[in-house]
Amino acid sequence: MSMNDMKLGRRLALTVLGFGLAVPRAFAQAGTYPSRAIKLLVGYPPGGGADILARIFANKLSPLLGQPVVVENRPGAGSTIAAAALASAPPDGYTLFFAESGILVGTTIYDKVGYDPLTLTPIGALGNLPYSLVVNPAFPATNVRELIDVLKASPGKYSYASPGVGNIAHLSAEMFQKAAGVQIVHVPYKGGTPALADLVSGQVPICFVSLPPALALARSGKLRLLAVTSAKRSPVAPDVPAISETLPGFNAAASIFLLAPPETPAAIVYRLNAAIRTVMAMPEVLADFIAQGATVETSTPQQLTALFHQELGSWGSIVKSAGVRME
Repeated sequence: MSMNDMKLGRRLALTVLGFGLAVPRAFAQAGTYPSRAIKLLVGYPPGGGADILARIFANKLSPLLGQPVVVENRPGAGSTIAAAALASAPPDGYTLFFAESGILVGTTIYDKVGYDPLTLTPIGALGNLPYSLVVNPAFPATNVRELIDVLKASPGKYSYASPGVGNIAHLSAEMFQKAAGVQIVHVPYKGGTPALADLVSGQVPICFVSLPPALALARSGKLRLLAVTSAKRSPVAPDVPAISETLPGFNAAASIFLLAPPETPAAIVYRLNAAIRTVMAMPEVLADFIAQGATVETSTPQQLTALFHQELGSWGSIVKSAGVRME
């Protein structure tokens, strides 16, 4: 075990102990929070998968808390810009972050991101979001096996688009290259919408991107949807294969979770965690998340901290093996 792993293990243990001791006091101290509007940061542009899910969540959280929950898009750099904004915000519960797994490895990909993911306050998990593997309709492959054959025949000839460097769509593509033994040139964009626009226009032939917008374009014949990156087929597109059906064991989906600034009081953490559980248990929210290709899965703050530990290892190994880095 490395020194970093030992430090992370101690931090996890202290976090779990601290939250466990704070639970009774937390509810007693919740007081009048919230008493004004809450800002919900999203690390991607409007219209993408994460943005749509964040707005579904915010629309239900707002009446539950009795205050407006306003989505604020801070796109760029694999959502590390939004994470840095959260890290510098006051720890009063009025700035939150609708985040995904990519922010955990952002510090190993970008220089000077302005935050340590392990100091951000975990509120709770929301669910998981698989991505899709799509191609331009003119591309000479109609399934994953044919795609692999084409790519193996011409290593490095083809390029693929993603919503940016270091997000889980990008890392899913890197995982795919390693599992399939192929080489594709990465073309990063600032979000899924511009990436799909260039795929449809033929500027790039392949794309890893959120499932819902890809599914809509596939149904209109503007692109070809080959597979989803989750271990199993998505309920919203049961006729679309999972990559794992061609590459057994393949599983690349982003965890979605709510974060607060460092040192946010336990009272606010538990107030928000209870609200998450209420919102995500609403049948209409479950239906809306499924319609966007996502699954719902909630957690305690402690469980989310443990998930961070797990995903830092798994996604971190992909970053290291692929040599993903931005100066």
